[in-house]
Amino acid sequence: MRIIFFMQEYIIDFPKQLKEASTLVGGIKLGSRTEPIHNIIISGLGGSGFLADCLFDLCNDTIGVPIVANKGYSLPKFCDKNTLLILVSYSGNTEETVSCFHEAMSKGLKPICVSSGGKLKDLALNAGMDYIAMPTGFPPRASLAFGAANLFYVLNHFGVLSFDVASSFSMLGTFLDSKQSDIKATSKHYAVHFKNKILVAYAEDRIDGIALRLKQQINENSKAFCWYNIIPELNHNELVGWKQQHHAIGTLFIRTSFENVRNKHRFDFLKPLLENYVDEVLEIQAEGDTFFEQYFFLIHWCDWLSYYLALEHEQDPTEVRVIDNLKAYLNNIN
Repeated sequence: MRIIFFMQEYIIDFPKQLKEASTLVGGIKLGSRTEPIHNIIISGLGGSGFLADCLFDLCNDTIGVPIVANKGYSLPKFCDKNTLLILVSYSGNTEETVSCFHEAMSKGLKPICVSSGGKLKDLALNAGMDYIAMPTGFPPRASLAFGAANLFYVLNHFGVLSFDVASSFSMLGTFLDSKQSDIKATSKHYAVHFKNKILVAYAEDRIDGIALRLKQQINENSKAFCWYNIIPELNHNELVGWKQQHHAIGTLFIRTSFENVRNKHRFDFLKPLLENYVDEVLEIQAEGDTFFEQYFFLIHWCDWLSYYLALEHEQDPTEVRVIDNLKAYLNNIN
């Protein structure tokens, strides 16, 4: 069954992709802008949209303007000439993102477009907009290394963030390559525990995007349901929902060493409480010296978990036929 290993190859190559992305950014050519940047909007869906959540987590405490993840057909009302607008669609054909491009044009805005081709590429080049080409041949969710490096490059280019993209992503690839064997071993072990269960993942608000990535990967790769919530928000509502036994739920805490000390105490309170209602509560602790390293360590770990869980469920982790069917259905309505 050759197809079953396609996703495995994408995931195992993630460290190599990071290194490749570190060199590809050297070929990006962007124009300049005279308007000051008051906010950043990153518009995209699915694996492309996740890039906005990723940048928010990694940059929110280091840049001086807000980052907004836009995941729909329209742009926010405040989007104007002082917005750094980035439109991301790996295929280039995501209809929501294409819709946002047309809206941006109608408002006289100049979006930066990122894709591997498709309509977005054609529209951007025909309109003379900045365009960044991504490597072709990847499922959108497996193009994270290239998309993240591209967006960091954009922020650095326009002076929003001081960041050595090439060096940082190259070193990150080396770091994750050194951790790959351990990541595979622990994620494979955890997948056995989560087989045929609905996975509930809890993380600190600072890594909201990682929990979202896990949910998306469990949905697409493992063909299973997953929900997540963040601390401290869940302590103000979802906590009360734990009142009975839930043997069909598998619970995972996603941790870093950079947690707010008050959130550490919240995890300490939550774990024994949940152990009264589920079979077990598992934790994954990030490794790495920096928040940047720990963030991508967890992304890579979650990707491997979703892959091994797909194998436990005897599912093809690459296939997303139902999404293709939806796209065909919508195309027939136009």
